[in-house]
Amino acid sequence: MPRHAVVEEHAIEGVEAELDVGDDAVQEVLDAGYRDLDRRQPILSEWLAGEVSDREDELAQSLGYFLAIAVYMAFREAFGARLGQVDEPNLALALETLAFDEELRANDPTEVLNSDDVIALGQPVLIDFIQHHMREALEQAGDEPDLESLDRVYRAVLVEIMALSHAVTAPEGTDKKALD
Repeated sequence: MPRHAVVEEHAIEGVEAELDVGDDAVQEVLDAGYRDLDRRQPILSEWLAGEVSDREDELAQSLGYFLAIAVYMAFREAFGARLGQVDEPNLALALETLAFDEELRANDPTEVLNSDDVIALGQPVLIDFIQHHMREALEQAGDEPDLESLDRVYRAVLVEIMALSHAVTAPEGTDKKALD
């Protein structure tokens, strides 16, 4: 993850405050966030919709919708105009990177970190936020959660984090060599 693209706690707090409007109005905030995501990140939005909307499990679908929008809102809150658009090659790179990392870790019996642990090193606040909501969803699901659907939602949000992280431009005046 680029160091200049780390979402800090204040951005998540801003999103949580924006969503803390009561049950009736929260859907309006999420819908507005979705429209903004769809308008500003059409490629990412279309891909996320495909990953989330075909879930047969209603809980996984609503969780995916919520997390995808909340993550986008956190990036928007944190970086504003510095958040560029995710294009096809960058989305493909995020997908390939996650798949490659998962394959490497699966084939190494001594590996103690999962791919999400590695992403958490670069985006700890976001991963903590997502995992908190995943745990809540598992509690809501009761005895028979649809783990496959929840896992697919989780992976989709990890890809979103990776893609958006690489869409953030460095602040003006930042020495390119200092970023490496």
